[in-house]
Amino acid sequence: MFPPRRGNDSLDAGEIYLISVFGTNEVLAAVGTQAYLQKYQEGHWAQMWICETNLDGRISMRNRDTKMFLGSCEYEELNCAVPHPRVWEWLTFTWLSVGGYSLKVHCGDKDKLRPIQRVGGRLKGGKECIQLGLHKIKDSVFRRFEWVIPGRLARSSAPYYDGEDADESINDGSIEFLNNYKIKNIISLNSVELSPRQQGRLRAAGISYSHIKAVECTAVTQEQFDQIWKAYDKAGATIVYCGYGDGRTGMAISAIQLFQGRALDDQDYRENGVQSLSQLAALNALSDRINSVEKHSGPVGTPDTRLPPYEAFVHSA
Repeated sequence: MFPPRRGNDSLDAGEIYLISVFGTNEVLAAVGTQAYLQKYQEGHWAQMWICETNLDGRISMRNRDTKMFLGSCEYEELNCAVPHPRVWEWLTFTWLSVGGYSLKVHCGDKDKLRPIQRVGGRLKGGKECIQLGLHKIKDSVFRRFEWVIPGRLARSSAPYYDGEDADESINDGSIEFLNNYKIKNIISLNSVELSPRQQGRLRAAGISYSHIKAVECTAVTQEQFDQIWKAYDKAGATIVYCGYGDGRTGMAISAIQLFQGRALDDQDYRENGVQSLSQLAALNALSDRINSVEKHSGPVGTPDTRLPPYEAFVHSA
């Protein structure tokens, strides 16, 4: 049995992959703290790798079974032994015109790369790159996942998003993904609320859920901005999503950053993924509201200068 497709799949954060010796049925698997080549077995989690990126765009691969990261030091074989990626777990995959990818690993110096070659049943640092395949597992959960604030605030597409807001689903795979990243709070700007049964599954897993309904390419209200901040402010590690994970999600991320005191402009909003003029206008109105409250707050050290609820702000105007 061979891995699905040829091995030329694009590399995207949050997706799950098989890493093969290109054109063969051999794939990389975690065995304890080491990484070995094995014959492909369908559904075998030790052979699956979740792509992650940091804020600098560095790529790492975390094993789905052991939860450890793939890496290597100098000429050592690839191993899978650390729970958090260091420079040795930064991976550089390069697409090859003949098919598949080459792989290089960082060797202590951030700019020093070591080609990965095959030696027996292992992959290790060497002088020439072996041709590898990347095979995307099609049931990936939170696509386009990335940390905005590592360990605190993340963003992604809705779980199992495939073009429609209603695609989102909370099942064992969704819970597993959230637990792997230690995420305990969801803020959803999807136009469709999760069913009571799915919300119950989240509660059973100790994960809170806030649904702030927003239609694609539209803005939320000022009241809803306050709800987003309230859902985030005192919570643990949080993931924000809508459908695709761009405009509405970018609007919520921008709002959180404004509440945190950051000074943002339209270019910053666009970089966060904000799409429509109405979303830009709503964020600028939120910024004006926050700045207005700050101008009327007491001196530093006063007990409470927190932004009041939108209704209170309107009534005091």
